[in-house]
Amino acid sequence: MKITEQDKSLFREIQSRHNLKEGILSMIFKKKLKSALMKDKDLQQALKDGDKYLDKTKKWIKDQEKQGNKIPDYLKKMVG
Repeated sequence: MKITEQDKSLFREIQSRHNLKEGILSMIFKKKLKSALMKDKDLQQALKDGDKYLDKTKKWIKDQEKQGNKIPDYLKKMVG
């Protein structure tokens, strides 16, 4: 999973809320946050499910286009 602009802004918000400066404190905070997120089984399962459904949606769109059905542009943009 790639880091999105929303993730970056959320991290900046947390960083400013906790008054973290660049350097050792932010490195420690990032490390602790990453390890906590990696251990969160609910989050990991939600990410796996999201990726699985995204792949299914992409496949469905390709199948619909092959059948000649028109797919709205906004839907194509949403799935990348």
